[in-house]
Amino acid sequence: MNLNQLRFVSALAQHGSFTKAASACAVTQPTLSNAIALLEEELGQKLFVRTTRKVTLTAFGANLLPDIERVIAAQQALVQRAAAFLSPQKRLIRIGTSPLLDARFLNLLIEPFRTAAPETDLIFYEMNMADLNRMLDKEELDFVFGVVEPQKEQRQSTFLYREPLLYVPRGKEKRPQQQDAVVRFDEIAGETFVLVPDACGLTRTIRHLFRSHRRALNEYSGEALSYQVLEQWAALGIGAAILPKSKLTADSDGGMRIIDKLGQEVLINFEAVWNRGSGRVGHLGEFAKYLREIVPAVANGLADRPKGGQLPS
Repeated sequence: MNLNQLRFVSALAQHGSFTKAASACAVTQPTLSNAIALLEEELGQKLFVRTTRKVTLTAFGANLLPDIERVIAAQQALVQRAAAFLSPQKRLIRIGTSPLLDARFLNLLIEPFRTAAPETDLIFYEMNMADLNRMLDKEELDFVFGVVEPQKEQRQSTFLYREPLLYVPRGKEKRPQQQDAVVRFDEIAGETFVLVPDACGLTRTIRHLFRSHRRALNEYSGEALSYQVLEQWAALGIGAAILPKSKLTADSDGGMRIIDKLGQEVLINFEAVWNRGSGRVGHLGEFAKYLREIVPAVANGLADRPKGGQLPS
C-alpha cells in the first residue's frame, strides 16, 4: 500500500469516473485503475462498483474512505510542518472544510486572496465537522469552513455563502419534468428520507428544518455514506433525499426547490470560524479580515453572473 493508491481512491470517489480521476491525478487511466485494483487485492475486498455508466463506492469502500482521507491529510500536514520549520518566512493558513461545501465556488471566493498574497499558502483539509472542531480547539487548524451553527464564546465567525437545498423525490418516475421545479415543504413532510451520518452538517440542517416546521422527520433506518449514494437510493425508491444544489451529480435528473411555511426558499448557509485570538495575528488576521470584508462582495459578484449563484439560485 502506498500514498498514491490512497490518493487515487480519494479522487475516484470524488469524481465517480476513472477518466476524470486519472486527469485530476495527472496519470493515465490504466495506471490509476491498476493501482486501485492492487489495493483492493491487498485489502481483501472491492472498494468500488464499476458499471458502464458510473463508478460508485461499495459499502466496504465507503466505510474505509474517511480513514483514507485522514491518512492523506496527515501526510500533507507532515510535509507542511517540515516546510514551515525549514522556511519560517513562508506563511501558512490551515483551513478545514466540511465535505458539504462546494469546492468550486469556494475556490472562486478565495482566489482574490491568493492573488493578493502569493507568499501565503492556503492548505485545505476536508473532514467531518467533529474532527475539524477538535483540530481547531487544539490549534491544528486556523479556520474551519462549514454549516452555520452555534459557536463557542472563544470563537469568531463570519458568513461565507448560501445555496438552495433541493428535494430529490424517490423513484425516477417522480422526478421533475422541468428545471427550477418547486415544491412546498408541507407537500413532502410526510415522506421517508434517506440521510447521511450526522458528520458534515447536512443531516443536522434537515432535522432543524423539520423541527422549525413542527413536523416529525421520517428517517430511513439505514444511512448512506456519500451524497452520491443518497441520489442513487432516491432513484431506487428507497426514500426521498434533500441535498444542496452543488452536490447533485452532473447526470442527475435534478431536484426541486423547497418553499417553507413563510413562502421562502429553503437554503443552507455556510460560515468561516476561527479562534478569537488567532484572528488578530499577522497573516491570520489579514485572512480573517478578507473573509469578513471582501468575501461578501465576491459572493455577490458571483451571484450576479448569468451562470453564477448564491450558489446558482
